[in-house]
Parts: sequence; structure tokens; C-alpha cells
Amino acid sequence: MTICCLGTDHTRASLAQRERLTLSDERLDALLDALVADPNVAEAAILATCNRAEIYLVAANVDAALDHASACLMHATGATADDLAQLAVRRSGGEAARHLFAVAAGLRSLVVGESQILTQVREAFEHVAARGTRGTELQSLGRAAVRCGKQVRAQTSLGTADASVSSVVVGLAARHFGSLHGRTAVLIGAGRISAVAARLLHAAGIGALFIVSRTREAAEQLAATCNGRAATLDELPGLLDAADLAIAATRAPMPIVLPHMLTPRPPDRPLLLYDIAVPRNVDPGVGALPSVTLVDLDGLPRAVSTDAGGVDAAWAIVDASVERYAVESRTRRAVPLIAALREHVDRQKDAELARTLADLDHLPAADQEAVSLLAHRLINRMFHHLAIRIKAAATRPDAETYLEALAFLFSSEGTEYRTVTVPGPELAAADAPESSVADPEAGLMPR
Repeated sequence: MTICCLGTDHTRASLAQRERLTLSDERLDALLDALVADPNVAEAAILATCNRAEIYLVAANVDAALDHASACLMHATGATADDLAQLAVRRSGGEAARHLFAVAAGLRSLVVGESQILTQVREAFEHVAARGTRGTELQSLGRAAVRCGKQVRAQTSLGTADASVSSVVVGLAARHFGSLHGRTAVLIGAGRISAVAARLLHAAGIGALFIVSRTREAAEQLAATCNGRAATLDELPGLLDAADLAIAATRAPMPIVLPHMLTPRPPDRPLLLYDIAVPRNVDPGVGALPSVTLVDLDGLPRAVSTDAGGVDAAWAIVDASVERYAVESRTRRAVPLIAALREHVDRQKDAELARTLADLDHLPAADQEAVSLLAHRLINRMFHHLAIRIKAAATRPDAETYLEALAFLFSSEGTEYRTVTVPGPELAAADAPESSVADPEAGLMPR
């Protein structure tokens, strides 16, 4: 079984293309079910965010599994084969693990070092665990990725910076206006992204802040944390008319800000509107209105000034984490082999011991117990050494060769021990009497 992944992100897919690959909760769950319906796929997980759509699988046949994932993704989203050929990247083994670790560390994000992706990775793997499509391998992969992301945040400068799409937007808005003091801002949405934006706007000294949500309760909860005021979507047109700045970040499947909702604005009262949702919350036609500047995710800077030393240190942690995960994975794969070998050895020992004790039933019970104890001790001592050597071999980069060899050598499938007759060494083969001996190679060759 091998880990592999199929996916794309903002570096390969435009905003319009990412919109087509957006997965609602229902579509995501249906896609998970379709993925594991293939007998070749043992485990599946999906990481779907504003800027990426990635499928992680554990499968025996990687190429077949990724072909299956492509077909399932096309069915779930309406994407074409040409779309995926252009946008999707296939990765397997250590390359797939390194990519996920880098994602969790924020190194693959639109804003390098952003922290929200770490939570998104953790929640994605927790979700598939709850649905039962994640097993031992993806469970270990997800834990290792989150551990790597936490280490990057704790040990590099990426963890000290307030890096997020929200921080970039608020920073750009402050530079656009010169200052946010006395300005009026509207946040459309009360989720995690809006919560970060609300905190940053409040810290920047925004004059008035309105939180708009589908439910007033959600708006009120966020407004209470940033000295804002809650409103519902019905009040949105009037609030936009009075606003200098608006930031939209909801999970609505269709645009909720349409051109007809905005009244004409004079040149001295421009509106700066950031749409950082996927799918987009703002109809692109809004950007054509006079005195309205509309910026979506593709309009944000591709790179953010980040301490180069912090990025280099983060990549070093990622590479070390991948190596540690590889050793843990190889060791974990050796465990069932060791267990199978022990079961095989114990089964043979018990059979031979039972046969021997049957021939020694004339001995006192204490003597028979001594024979049994001797057999147990011999097997335990020999197998203890074998198990240690297997575990040591499993940590090597060429561990797979050792494990496959051991699995082959100790497999009893298609083999049996049998007796053959050979001529005596002093007689000719033609007239030699038969001597029954055990063929030492017979039990190692297929029947």
C-alpha cells in the first residue's frame, strides 16, 4: 500500500477554475464515498480550501487509484479531463507526504506562513476519520503533518508573524486609505476568516465596524469581540452605501453582493471591496461600477514579504519531518510482518511439541514440562533476535527490500516439506536401493 495524492492549488488554477472544483460538505462526503468504493483504494481523505483541492489516497496500485480519483472528481465537480490534465498534480510516496507537510507548515499558501491552513489540515483528516474513510496510514500521515506544522510555528519566524489572507487585506486597505481611523467597514460573514479580519480592523482603529451574517446570532457573537455592530443580509445594501471598506468571506455557493444592490457613488466616496471567498461572494460586475474597486483572491499579491531565514528553517523542519515519518511508516509496516512470523513460528513449535510430548508420555509430568519450557525458551530467544533485526532493517531507506525478502522466505504459501529418494553414494543410480531422506530444498520450493 502506498500513499498518493491528486490535487491543485492557486499556483496552477485560476479563481474561476478553483470555483469549479469547490466542494460543498455534501459533495465532499459523496466524493469520499465514491473514492473508497474502489477495492484498490484502502483509505481516502480530501483537503478542500479556498485555494486548493487535494485528494489523498492509500492504494496498492497508485496509477489506477489516481485515475479513479480523477474520474470521481470530474463526476463530483463537472470538471473535464482536459481541466484535470492541465491543473492537477499527481504525487506518491515521500513526495506526497512532503507536499502535505509543506501545506500544513503554510509554505504552499497564498500568504506564506499563514496559520489557518494548519487547522484546516487537522479538521480535514478528523472529518474523514469520523466517516471511516481514513485508516492507519492516513491517520499517521495527518498526525505527522499537523505535528510538522506546529513545529514550524513554534520554532521559526513564520510562527511569530500574523500571516493570513485577512492580515494582507487589512494591510492593503490601510495603505490604500492612508489610515483606517474614522473609516466605516463591513464584514460579510462571521466565520473564522472574518473573525481574524475583525480583530485586525479593531486593532487598526477602524471607526465603525458592521458584521453581516445570515443569522443575527452569529453576527452578534463576532461583533461582541471587536466592538462592532451586528446586522443581517437584508441590511447589507444600506450598509454598503455608507461603507468605505467591505470584506466578503462567506461559504455561500452564489454571489450575495450584486450590482443592483449598490447605489451610484460620487468620486470622493469610493468603496474598496475585497472578495476573499471561493466561490466568490461578489458578482464581478460590481467591479465595473464607478468609484468601486473590487479585489478578489487572484488580485491579491502572490508573494508576501517573509523572512527568508524563517522560510529556509521551515523547509528544513519539513524535510526532517518527512524523514521521521518515513522511518515511522516503515517500522509500522514491519509490525504485522513480525506478528505474522511469530504466529507462524509458534504454530510450528506447538505442533512439533505436541508430537514430541505424545512420544514422551511415559515421562513424569515434571520432565514433560521441562521439555515444553525448553522449546518455549529456544523459540523466544531466537525470535527476540529476529524481531530486533527486522525493526532495525525497517528504519533503513532500503527497508522495503528486506521486508519483502522476509515475507517471501517465511511464507508457507505453496510450499510443503516432503521426502524424496536418492541413491546411496556408492551405488549406481540404475540399481541403487532407495533411501528415504528429507529433501532440504523441497520445503522451500513451490509445489
